[in-house]
Amino acid sequence: MLLLSVMFATCNPNYDMIGMIDGTSPEIAQRFADSRHYSDSVGVVHMQMPADYRIFVCTDSHIDTTHYGLEKFIRAYKADTNPHLCLFLGDLINAQAHFDHADSILHLDGVMTNRTDTVFLTCGNHDIYFNQWHVWQQYYGSSTYWFDTYTGTDYQTSKLLDLFICIDTAEGTLGTDQMKWLKDLLNAKKEAGYRYIIVFTHTHLFKQDNSQGHTSNLSIEETYELTSLLTDAGVDYYLCGHDHSREVTGYGNVKYITVDSSTDAEPNPFYMVMEMGQHVNYEFISLLPRP
Repeated sequence: MLLLSVMFATCNPNYDMIGMIDGTSPEIAQRFADSRHYSDSVGVVHMQMPADYRIFVCTDSHIDTTHYGLEKFIRAYKADTNPHLCLFLGDLINAQAHFDHADSILHLDGVMTNRTDTVFLTCGNHDIYFNQWHVWQQYYGSSTYWFDTYTGTDYQTSKLLDLFICIDTAEGTLGTDQMKWLKDLLNAKKEAGYRYIIVFTHTHLFKQDNSQGHTSNLSIEETYELTSLLTDAGVDYYLCGHDHSREVTGYGNVKYITVDSSTDAEPNPFYMVMEMGQHVNYEFISLLPRP
């Protein structure tokens, strides 16, 4: 039975057996180095926003041959008349050679909008399977970066609003170099006066789910180190996907939110909208019905 299962998975285009057993594509140290090189070359994004704005959050679309959920999400995001931005938390595609299709959905034409599209992405384990990291990077540049929002007319003299930090957990670990970068960044920004600090990534921290091989969870030791760091640095939210099941957990004054999958294979797909202001409110919005 085991042999038959391995043979089936090896022939199935949705399974990268080597990637599921051993990190590839390349491993996190190289992806982090590539990401930092790209981010340093393009600089940091500072987004001008009013004090009240929205964040549209989506994850795990697993684009294959159908795309109703992601397209419905993108249309809702672009049609919203309030100031807003978008976070996508990984597993944009399902298997191989689907980035063209997925990216065309992220940049749908003919949708009414009064602003420039601003979608910030991180990669998931499916995005880097089959040695696809460099393909993902050609489209989206970096999986480890930060940006912030501010209100006013000039960034240097305006009031800071919120800090967003994207980390790469697609392989089920941050790695030594990325962890050090995160520590240094949070230490440097701790006293900057941000209203909220949000870390977003793909992999959840607390569910004991072994369905994804080595990418299922961070190790217990790394989870302890990361959660302690986030608490000490005053991080407010950790947003992730990967598990395809919603979970909202409070730990050490940080709210950990796992957002539902948006894939068309999911019987109950959702996305999340966060209302940023004096207080933060969030709601999960169904992607049903499908056409």
